[in-house]
Amino acid sequence: MTVLILVVSITVIVSALCSLFEATLYSTRQAVLEAEAGGGRRARAAGRMLDLKKNVAEPTSAILILNTVANTAGAAVAGMVAAEALGPGRVPAFSAVLTLLILLFSEIIPKTIGAISWRAIWPYVVWPITLLRRVMHPAVWLTRKLADLLTGGKAHEAVTEEEIQAVIRMGGAAGELSAGELQLLTNVFHFDETYVRQVMLPRREIVFIDVDTNLAECLDIVHTARHTRYPICDGSLDNLLGLVHIKDLIGIGPDAPFDLRKVMRPLRTVPDTLPISKLLRQMQTLRQHMVAVSDEYGSLVGLITLENIIEQLIGSVRDEFDEETPDIIPEQEGVYKVRGGLPLDRINRELSLDLTSEEIDSISGLVTEQMGRMLRTGDEVILDGDVRAEVLDTEGGRAMWVRLKLPEARE
Repeated sequence: MTVLILVVSITVIVSALCSLFEATLYSTRQAVLEAEAGGGRRARAAGRMLDLKKNVAEPTSAILILNTVANTAGAAVAGMVAAEALGPGRVPAFSAVLTLLILLFSEIIPKTIGAISWRAIWPYVVWPITLLRRVMHPAVWLTRKLADLLTGGKAHEAVTEEEIQAVIRMGGAAGELSAGELQLLTNVFHFDETYVRQVMLPRREIVFIDVDTNLAECLDIVHTARHTRYPICDGSLDNLLGLVHIKDLIGIGPDAPFDLRKVMRPLRTVPDTLPISKLLRQMQTLRQHMVAVSDEYGSLVGLITLENIIEQLIGSVRDEFDEETPDIIPEQEGVYKVRGGLPLDRINRELSLDLTSEEIDSISGLVTEQMGRMLRTGDEVILDGDVRAEVLDTEGGRAMWVRLKLPEARE
């Protein structure tokens, strides 16, 4: 009986250690190890653990081989000893009890401990895992060669963008990331998929200055619009000449000769299909704050500034002169008042909707597309996802504000 207890104990303990090693190895976070490796009493252990995780297949194989050998050999020896000590008739009952012991004490409990308490455990398991990898290296090498013959030796794919986003969502759901951090990380993944036409200031909202405007009239426009930069045109936006900064105007005396052509700066034009990530790098390199936007026919369709681009990452940026009216105003549960020119992708992100159109970028344009005519105040239409859109205010046939009623608000 003593031999039987000893065999069972050794089997359970070895298997439990293997499970603990495996769970801790996979649960220990890379960022924590990199921070520890930077200095301190755990720097050496952290460096070793990073090395193990860098090629995690080898230590994992060593752990699994030892665990399999321990379980198989332990069960076989325990079965033979049990047959002699307890009698053949009690071997099935003994096997059931042994299976339960291994499942509970060698799998569930140690793996749970390793997954939950990895911060406290990893410094103590890193050296046994390192030793085990070295001792089991011949067996690991042999099994990997056999596996390569069967699988063709194909390497595992790198971590995908979808997997990273899933981890971010899990971090947000678990409370590891604040709402602001979660939104910023989410915006980063949408950044490369956002194009100039989706975030630009549309042509109809551009405030420009005619090239023949005198200084007093220029200052009146600046005082009214309260922008920093203004496009300079010859008669209309179709004849774009450049831009002027208010600093170029305020230093000119009222009696001094004034000609906008002499103070205006170049204004570059980019296509509306350019990704904003590429435009941001260009504007940083060329030290530009504003560029004009043209469509496929070369016609001016809008303007875009650095502020427009940065807002796609960190949200709305407002200074002391900006109006405080937000673009999306919650009115009640499931009901929102939305600015008509707001891009669909931003509405989808903030309200968890799926409003799409191949040709349209704004909510006003989408409602117009669905109606098939110029909009009027009071128009209503059902959009994708059973979202009801009601036009609240119009200007020139375009919706300035739209009320969106989500399905749950109408139940």
